[in-house]
Amino acid sequence: MIRRAVCAALLLFALAAAFAGCSIISSPPSAQFDVDPPVLYAGEIVRFDASPSISDSAIIDYSWDLGDGQTGSGREFTATYAAPGTYEVTLRIQNSAGQTGVQTQEITVYVRGGTVLFDEDFSEGPTSLGIWSLDPTWASAEESWIELILGSPGYCLFVSSGQDRWHRRYVGVTLPPLRLGQELVFSCNAMTLQNQDAHTFIIVPARREIASSTGSLPYFEFTSNGGGAYVREPSSHGAGVKHVLPFSPQVYRWHSYEFVYSEDSYQLWVDGILQIEGPLAVDLSTGGPWYILLGEESSTESSSVYYDDIRLRVEE
Repeated sequence: MIRRAVCAALLLFALAAAFAGCSIISSPPSAQFDVDPPVLYAGEIVRFDASPSISDSAIIDYSWDLGDGQTGSGREFTATYAAPGTYEVTLRIQNSAGQTGVQTQEITVYVRGGTVLFDEDFSEGPTSLGIWSLDPTWASAEESWIELILGSPGYCLFVSSGQDRWHRRYVGVTLPPLRLGQELVFSCNAMTLQNQDAHTFIIVPARREIASSTGSLPYFEFTSNGGGAYVREPSSHGAGVKHVLPFSPQVYRWHSYEFVYSEDSYQLWVDGILQIEGPLAVDLSTGGPWYILLGEESSTESSSVYYDDIRLRVEE
């Protein structure tokens, strides 16, 4: 009896060991991959390497989905992202036992410093107005047009609204994600034909929504009825803080305005002179759709101003 019991115990142990061995063999593979270089830029080659993947049997298939419509195969795979943004890269592997493993990793693709995101000099004449949508809230289409100033600078956008309405022209832009050390730079030239007696105009480099300034970037406004030139810092829940500037635009003179937005601060330069700098609470690291606005936002003041050479770029 003892001998039989020992044999039975040995048999059970052998079966358990066998099942344990089968369990180990049947473990699914683990898909893993590396990305090189670690900081990625649009238009440049990126290498995906699935060598870190683990499997008890041979891996016979590697399938890639780069999150932007591109797919590929092979343990190592190279590609180029045409546009900046955040993408989910998925690696799917299969071993000789028919088992699969999947890993998804989020990556961010940036643009190099010096990349121009938007450039408008109205050189195409009246047809240039086609990309600048009119906010219909109050405005009349006849209150803005493309006008030719002989000599320099040539074609410009002219906004001339009445005191009983506001007039805004806007264009959509897609901002890329910004990595640490990069800045978003907006520049614009403007010339006003008056600066008193119920006159106003705005330069808005980037606003998330047309109808609200909430949570958007600081912008410039001149209002003769409201304290002259100032920068408004929109808050996450309202109109935000208004900073009066030691500057007033001269009539019939072009002034250059440049906003520089970094990770946590901003600056406004007018004609190469720093007018104000302050903290920036807006997160630019993710990028996304925004709007550039030009014109004015008062139903009690008029506007009479030219705009030209509008540019948005990334610097570092």
